[in-house]
Amino acid sequence: MRVADLLNSVGSNFREVANFIRYPFQNLSRIAMRRAQEEYEKAEIPIGKETERRENSVSNSNGHLQGRNSNAGSMPIPQESRSESHARTSQVKVANSSLSEIANAVTEAAVKRLAGKRDRSAETIPILPNGEIIGGRRGRYRVEGFLEDGGRVRLYRGVMVVNNKPILIKEYLLPDGDFNQKEAEERKQKFEKLASLNLKNGGGQDFRLICFWDAIAPSNEKRCYLIFEPPIENSLTLREYLREKGAMNSQQVREVLSQMLQTLWFLHNYRLRTFDDEFEQGLPHGNLSLDSLLIQIKSQPSAFDQPQFFIYAADLALWEDLFKPPTAKISDRSPKQDLIDLGYVSFYLLSGKTIDPDTAQPLNPKVEQDWPPEFKDVRLKKFIRRLLGIDQPFKDAFEAKQALLAPIPIEVEAPVHEVTEPDEDTESRRKSSVVALLLTIILLSLLASLLWQIIARFIQVSPQIKMPVFNSSEPCCLFKIEGVPTGEFAYITEDEGIWSYILNTVSLVSYNKTLAEELKIREPRLKNYTLNISDANLIKAMRLRRANFALTTYIEDLPDDIEQVEVAYDGLVVFVAFSDNKRHQSIPNALNGKITIDQLREIYKTERLTDWSPPEGIDRNIKLYMPFDNLQAVQIFEDLVFQGDPPQEFTNVPKKMIGDARSQINDKPIDESYILGEILKDFEQDQRVGVGFGLLSRVFNQCAVYPLAVGEKGQEVQPLVQQIDNQVKPIEPTTDLCNDKGSYWPDVEAFKSGRYPFIYRLVVVYPKDEARSMVGKKFAELLKTDEGQRLLSEAGLVPLRTLPKRN
Repeated sequence: MRVADLLNSVGSNFREVANFIRYPFQNLSRIAMRRAQEEYEKAEIPIGKETERRENSVSNSNGHLQGRNSNAGSMPIPQESRSESHARTSQVKVANSSLSEIANAVTEAAVKRLAGKRDRSAETIPILPNGEIIGGRRGRYRVEGFLEDGGRVRLYRGVMVVNNKPILIKEYLLPDGDFNQKEAEERKQKFEKLASLNLKNGGGQDFRLICFWDAIAPSNEKRCYLIFEPPIENSLTLREYLREKGAMNSQQVREVLSQMLQTLWFLHNYRLRTFDDEFEQGLPHGNLSLDSLLIQIKSQPSAFDQPQFFIYAADLALWEDLFKPPTAKISDRSPKQDLIDLGYVSFYLLSGKTIDPDTAQPLNPKVEQDWPPEFKDVRLKKFIRRLLGIDQPFKDAFEAKQALLAPIPIEVEAPVHEVTEPDEDTESRRKSSVVALLLTIILLSLLASLLWQIIARFIQVSPQIKMPVFNSSEPCCLFKIEGVPTGEFAYITEDEGIWSYILNTVSLVSYNKTLAEELKIREPRLKNYTLNISDANLIKAMRLRRANFALTTYIEDLPDDIEQVEVAYDGLVVFVAFSDNKRHQSIPNALNGKITIDQLREIYKTERLTDWSPPEGIDRNIKLYMPFDNLQAVQIFEDLVFQGDPPQEFTNVPKKMIGDARSQINDKPIDESYILGEILKDFEQDQRVGVGFGLLSRVFNQCAVYPLAVGEKGQEVQPLVQQIDNQVKPIEPTTDLCNDKGSYWPDVEAFKSGRYPFIYRLVVVYPKDEARSMVGKKFAELLKTDEGQRLLSEAGLVPLRTLPKRN
């Protein structure tokens, strides 16, 4: 026995004895529960045995492969331990089996493995069925069955307590033999910070990232939990796909590469706050392999005979590495390594295997003989070699995707590492192709000339938006405003209104801080200003001196003793699914990127639209969505579309959306963030059109949905614009909202002038009384500075003016 093992064993036993002496009753209770569990687990069921045999086979295969890779030396893909890889494989198996078919009891194999551990303590015991996990930010969860024991990682199936929605629970252990108390606490502290990470809101759902729903680190246990929503239907890991269906063809591998490069582009440009509270540009996946990528196969062929499947990325190293022992060697986690790992994945997909059956050695793309002999796509082969770094590597995922989608070059490419002498037939074919090429060039030139004339004529008559003029007539910074009162003052806003969301939501403008808190940090004179959320009449509250000023929407019939000052805009947007995976079946394109107010009334009355043709294979019936927990958005929609008198069909939309379920799903409101994902899921998984509406402040800077131009027929106005060749133009259905994030923004002039029909103004309201007006007046001046407007813009509102660029 190694000295380190001996010390760890002695230390573990000593801690168990000390723990028993300090907490005798608690430990006796745990021992009793353990005995009860052992009796509960004695029953054998055929499902468990069959599953054990299959899983042991997979585990042995994975272990064999890992051993081969350790001998190869030249294989840079980071390989997980056998148990961790096995745990991930089982996670996918849940997706392919009905949850009700899995046994409720802990499997006999898992019990034997756990019982055989020498350092087994109360914290290594798996959770019993019906046990609950509390402490999450999104609610409580109940365990219904044990799925897999992977050593340090376990999987359970469970449900959300509030609505019995199925979930997957992933438990990570921090055993005493690997982590001392300080190391375990450090890992748990880092893990808790993951709970504020929201890759979905940042676009992760659009980029097919499997992200956790909740993260829980119990303070009194050496374990942590990640909660995942139901696994993707009909999905397999790529390793399972190869085992069941064999190698992919070139077209399929190109589609895998295209989707994964888009996912990596998003991750590598994600602005992440690190565990040290520093911002870091770029998040590597760090764990790409056949086991961490899932494929969801769609049976319906596309109109262009494209491969119909989606690739999802799971098991980011960001959280998986937290639970590896301090002594474990962690390979390079970088965007560069992600591209190399993706190169290996694509090589294995083409080969249909990872091990050479003749030599029992791992396949190596650097060895020419290891490439499939039937593989003749020279261009794809060169691309994969560049991913692997064998040939000139790509700078980043964006450059790689551009190269993948680039048109096929005119010149005939010779196979890599092969030189062949042309024969007479080859020369004849080459001459014929040159003649055909010349004719094609002449024809294309004529067409290009004709097209250019049409475009030139169109440009002459099409309206153009002037380039934004940066008007900085207002002070630049908060500190430039003089005379800000510094006493103790209160201000209020409506409960569940847009201002309460903007001011009180954490991390909109600064990590782990609200906008109200950020204003106090930036402007110390506001440190004694207190924000109150109230459902009382705001004007009455000011008159009763319960508040010095209020933040609300524009008041039409303003009393004579009250003043209001505009500080920002917001508006309603109507949206449909925007899926880069199915651009050839684009709903925005089928609607020409716009919708009239009359069409909105028709849709929300009949769930159909008469004068349009949905893409082939898409259900003509429309599923309606509304953020009915955002009362202000619903009220504004009723006023603007139905003139304040909505039909019964409109009021029935919430019940049709969620059936008889509660309006709160595990304390998560049915607002814009909820319906964005549902609309995209309806389209990608069920080929169904969903139409919804919501506040621009809550849907801007995402690409799950496309905001339609809205207005009377022939006067539709698009709320977002983009810059193209030094001209500002409205976005179009062909605009890539995912890859072009940051290149489009709200049309400030359309909101300021009122051309966009679904606008409303946000104001600061205060008494005209000279003795009391100064507090609200100066607060409005602070928000109207360039710094204040930029903060409101970062929170999601439309500023009063186009802002100057940062220096």
